[in-house]
Amino acid sequence: MTFGLRNAAQTMQRLMDNALQGLDFCFVYIDDLLIASSSLEEHLDHLKQVFDRLRKFGLVLNRDKCVFAVENLSFLGHKIDKYGITPLPEKVEAISNFPRPKTVQDLRRLLGML
Repeated sequence: MTFGLRNAAQTMQRLMDNALQGLDFCFVYIDDLLIASSSLEEHLDHLKQVFDRLRKFGLVLNRDKCVFAVENLSFLGHKIDKYGITPLPEKVEAISNFPRPKTVQDLRRLLGML
């Protein structure tokens, strides 16, 4: 899908939500997927379900952008591991080091980082 179009992101999100509806272990943000599993065996089953659903909707994955069966990862600006979910340190640092807003535009930039 061409993301330069006005509603492309919303359209893609709606398509992915419909395609993966009911798969509570799968978290989708536009074209980023996160599959949460408790074990490797469960993960393989979850992957099969997701692949079957994507195939049914005519969607394909870019193999070069896929990472499977990892215990630690970064997703949408957060570090996810067995201890929980935390903001990436570089994101926290960027916000902490942001100069105090002096104009409405500065404030909008800061809020856009949050």
